[in-house]
Parts: sequence; structure tokens; C-alpha cells
Amino acid sequence: MSDFPNWLRRRSCLLIIAAVFAASISVQAAPPAVEMISEYFDLLASGNIESASYMWTESAQERSSRFGIEFEGIPLKGDAVSPIVRNLNVMRDHLQPPVKRHETLASERWVRLEYSSVVDGQLVEYDYYAVKEGDWYWLIYPQDYYARDWPVRETKYFRIHYHPDRESMLNEVVLEQADEMLEELATRMQLSADQIKQIEAAKIEYFYCDSDNTVKEITGHLIKGTLDLASNDLISAFFPHYHELTHLLLNIKLQKLPLYTAPLLREGAAVYFGGRWGKSPDVLLELGAFLHQQEILTPDSMLTMASFERGATADIAYPVAGLVAAYVVDEAGLDAFLALYRNSSGRFTYVRNLNASDMRTLIQNALGMTSWAEVIEGLDDYIADKLASSSLSAAGALGGKKLVETAGVTIEHRGEWFGFAVTPGNPDHVGVTILFGRDERLVGAHSMLFEEQFGGAMMNEGFRYGIRMDQNEAGLYDYGTDHLLAKYILGITPSPNYLDKESGAVKVKFRHPRLDKDLFGPGKMKILFH
Repeated sequence: MSDFPNWLRRRSCLLIIAAVFAASISVQAAPPAVEMISEYFDLLASGNIESASYMWTESAQERSSRFGIEFEGIPLKGDAVSPIVRNLNVMRDHLQPPVKRHETLASERWVRLEYSSVVDGQLVEYDYYAVKEGDWYWLIYPQDYYARDWPVRETKYFRIHYHPDRESMLNEVVLEQADEMLEELATRMQLSADQIKQIEAAKIEYFYCDSDNTVKEITGHLIKGTLDLASNDLISAFFPHYHELTHLLLNIKLQKLPLYTAPLLREGAAVYFGGRWGKSPDVLLELGAFLHQQEILTPDSMLTMASFERGATADIAYPVAGLVAAYVVDEAGLDAFLALYRNSSGRFTYVRNLNASDMRTLIQNALGMTSWAEVIEGLDDYIADKLASSSLSAAGALGGKKLVETAGVTIEHRGEWFGFAVTPGNPDHVGVTILFGRDERLVGAHSMLFEEQFGGAMMNEGFRYGIRMDQNEAGLYDYGTDHLLAKYILGITPSPNYLDKESGAVKVKFRHPRLDKDLFGPGKMKILFH
């Protein structure tokens, strides 16, 4: 660090005086990193927030303020994840002693400082990380330590710090698609031209981990990925993680917002715009519609923070949340949804105390409706009309122009749709994979999705897309970006047109913006029965 503020110069003098005094009476002083965190807590407790912010590295300060996001009621955004800063009025009287235990990490430069205290009968624990630069210790984010030696690669909008084991996953196709998807999301969420230029200039820091366990080491939670609200960094074992990117872009769009939002709307927005864990929004919204229609999980059962968190697993809760967000955005408009988002946001106690009746009123007001019954009736109509008409998959033959007819596989094209009919020639074959869309940039590349489906085999031949079909379901996959683009499941949408039980023939059709008739044909595709 170069230009030290006056308060830091005074800090230097005081520490030197304290060290001399301690030595003169033969008392061992606390380690410098512990002294640092103690002073940081003193500044927080006294309300000297600006001075406290200078105890973070310059990189941490810049990243936390990079996109102009502010969290209402959070005095120091750069430490917004800490329970100390989130509840400073309560915690300021519980900050000494500052550290239960401190641990030297890779070298003497890196230190983890473990805070622990019982506050109002509850155990509060949190780890801070620090690095020694020059003569002083400075606060950093955990990812700065764990990714300290990771290579870095930049795209138009991302600065990707990647674990070396993930280098083979960062092919040119996925990097290109990540930038294109950011622009698409920014357009759909109506970010300003200046905001998009700011993202391009500053870039989004993306920490691409080798496993969920590494994400846990960094964040403390065993999850696929997350947005670090303090730093604006994306931390994930999946790339590109559009769900978490949506959270960040929504914060950039809103600029100033409360830290907490009703999870039905927070996660619903991320599913509607960005999908989840490699599944496209279209796939998840169709699943959400099925869950609602079959009353397996309905919006009523997950309106509050408590009911959302304990009522169902994320795999079924998120699709229904996405359905609610889609319904409000498509029927009332983005501005109405953003107003609803803000109205269901606030301090933790406010969001926790929003009951089901409160949430029903907020949602029906956003839709301009007078009763919850009207909301549900409108949701059912939305599913039957708009969502059904926008489906990307359907059972049955297409009856279009034949593009391919070989080896028991027929591929047809008509309008936006592509039809796939498969008649296995061997009764032992229960499924087929049609690989297509060969891209030289993917020759020899790795795809987690492809390797999962083919037992660890690489995409040696560079086919970007695949249709996988069996007697129960059919899916359209993008191996270049590890995403499921469209899905038909016989058990969810029963149809006699899908499977001929006598011959074993399966007929399905897909439509998607990435499908094109030029992707099929001799030398461009490969058929694998299994």
C-alpha cells in the first residue's frame, strides 16, 4: 500500500509505542494480525466506518464498490457478509476479545482469524482472512487466499480466476457464450448502456473452483456456487453460472437495495432469468408448472422465508419460485416485478416476519388483482396459454422436410421445429444419442456433462450438441457450455405419440434458437445407440 491516511499513520505510531512498552515489561504482545482485527472492531464499534474500510486491501475496497451497489442499513458493504457488520448495533458490545483462535495458513503472510462469541444466547462465529503486505496485515476475502496462485483468464465481461484443474473446461465456445449470455440478461433486465460499459471496463471477478468442497472452503457452505455480496465476486464450481450472475445483475440494476429479500422472489428471479445449475429457464419453468398443477408444490406452500427454506428441497422449490417470477414479469412487466422485489426486501427481521398473508397481498398488488384466488386463476391461465405455447419440446412426429434418414434415425425440419424419430434396430438398445453441430474449437475439449453421460470420455470429435432419447425422456444438451437446453419427460407430459411400445420407436420434437438445419448432415453428426 502506498498513500497511508492520517489515521493509519497514527495507528503505526501507537503500535510502535505499544510494542516498546510491552517489551520493557517483558509481556508478549498479541500477534500483529490479532492487533489489526482488534483495531478494526474498535473502529466499527465507534462508528468510524470510513477508517475501518481502509483496513481492507485496495483490491478488496475496489471490488466491493465496483458497480455502485449499496445495501440499505449495512454500514460497510465490503464486509456485508459478516454477522458483525450485518448486526452492528447488537454486536458492538461483543467484539472483545476479537479472536478465539488465529491460524497461519500457507505462509506467515496469510492468516485466518476466528471470531466467536455468545450473543443473546446464540453462538456467533465468523472467520476473517488477512494478508501481510509490507509491515502490516490487511483484511482480504477468503477467495483471495484460496485462489492466490490460480491462473487468470479474461473475456469481454469476466475475469476468471480458475483452479488449474478447470483449465480444460474453459474452451472458446463457453467463454464466448458467457459474454453473449451476459448481454442477453442485461437486455432482458434493462440495464443501462452505462452499466453494461462499466461491467465491460471493470469486469466481473469469477472464481471457478474445482469442486463443491472448494466452494465450501471459501464460503463456509457446501453449495454449487454463490454471489459474494460483499465483494461482488462470483464463486462457483460451475461455469458459466447464470443463476448467480442474475443475482449480481439484479443488484447492479437496482443499485441501492436492502440486503434481504423474500426467497420466493429472490430465487425466483434468478431461475426465471438464469436457470439453475446448468438447466435452462425453459426447462425449469416447465417443471415448475408441472409441480404446481399436480399440487406437489404450490406457491402457497412457500410464500414466507420459513416455509421456503423448510418446505421442500431446492430442486423443486426453485422451479416453482421461477414460475411465480415469470408470471409477474410477463403479465405485469419488469418494473412491477422490481417494485414487488423491493417491497418484499428489508432487514432480516422484516423479511422473516413477512407472513403468507403479507406476501399474497404484495403479489396480488403487483399484478393489479384484488384477491389471491384471482392470482392463482391467472397463474393457471398463464401456464395453459403462454407457457404452454412457448414450450421447447413436444411428443410425436413433426411431418416436415427430411434432413436425415439413416440407421433407424429420421430428422425432420419445419418452421422453428426439428423432429427426431428413432427406431432401435437391436432390442438391447434402449436409447440413442445424436451428436451434431461439430465445432473445431471443441475438438479434444472437456465437458462435465458429456463426461458424465459417457463415463469420462472426452469430446474428442468436437460435437457441441446432443439429443439423448430413451423410452422415458428426451433432452437437448449443449456440451460446449454444459447446459440442458430443453427436456421432454413422458411422466410429466404423458402422450401416446411419444413411444410405440411394440416397435420401441420414439418420436419427439424440439425447437430452440441454437438449433439450425445446417448443424445436421453428413460429417456433421454421429449416432450412438446404447
